Amino acid sequence: MNYSLDVINLYKKFGEKKILQNLQFQLGQGKSLSIVGPSGSGKTTLLRILAGLESPTHGTIMLNGKNVTHHKPNKRNIGLVFQQPLLFPHMTVKENIDYGAKMAGQSSKSKTADLLRAISLNDYADRFPAEISGGQQQRVALARAIASEPEVLLLDEPFSSLDVQLREELRYWVKDFLSQQQTTTIFVTHDLEEAMLMGDHIAIFHEGIFQQLDDADEIHKHPVNPFVARFLKSHLVIDDHQYIPIQSIRSRKPEGEHRSYTAKLLHWTYTLGQKTGHFYIEELHETITMPIGTIGLKEKFSIYLPLEKIQFFQEAGNRK
Repeated sequence: MNYSLDVINLYKKFGEKKILQNLQFQLGQGKSLSIVGPSGSGKTTLLRILAGLESPTHGTIMLNGKNVTHHKPNKRNIGLVFQQPLLFPHMTVKENIDYGAKMAGQSSKSKTADLLRAISLNDYADRFPAEISGGQQQRVALARAIASEPEVLLLDEPFSSLDVQLREELRYWVKDFLSQQQTTTIFVTHDLEEAMLMGDHIAIFHEGIFQQLDDADEIHKHPVNPFVARFLKSHLVIDDHQYIPIQSIRSRKPEGEHRSYTAKLLHWTYTLGQKTGHFYIEELHETITMPIGTIGLKEKFSIYLPLEKIQFFQEAGNRK
């Protein structure tokens, strides 16, 4: 099978610090991959290596069957959209978009007009970046990147500088836009919800590798290790081998066999209109978040883990 992007044993270190450790993945035409992980884990470094702005220590990057590992950025057809729009302030919206096409030798009035319509900024074509909103600027940056007809588009937390409401509106729009354009995309974020929305598949990135790469349902149903389970915040890690989905935890003693622990309420908030508590399980040294419901606002109370609901971690390669 031919992939738009095939990354083979990609390794990068700065001094003695390992950033990428023999990373491998493939991405088919028109597919999208969300890479999510803690801040400072190396996600942006990975994008910079793919774009040609950094060199890997070793490894191979194949773009539609062509080895581009050592090609300069302008010699590999990969687009990159940063956290900030980085538009040319002296160019109009239309000129910014056309610039992207010109750099790739793809300039045409009809293409620029089509992209202006696609990003719903026809009426703003002759305005300068300072005369449009932050969300509109990011749409222009995306259209400029698309105008060069990249084989793969890289998005580095493009919504992080926007307010919450605008961020939510824009990510829905961008998802639909990229789907319509059939653009092969890698989207980097530290926001798990955003990752699930933007990617066909999700890669949980930590310590230089993808701890798990799968669709959202599989990752939530079967986290492969304690790091993934904790990152998802939807499971209680019992030890290095066992976990239980938070929805399976009981606040009342069940009839069947179970384990019990003491939970201490740290603080509470509202999530989607529901009162939610953040609890510390001292015996396990774990913190979890779950609906308060009938628990009430007790400082300490017992939680019960039905034995039949406890699951074992299975590394992806060993899962049947």
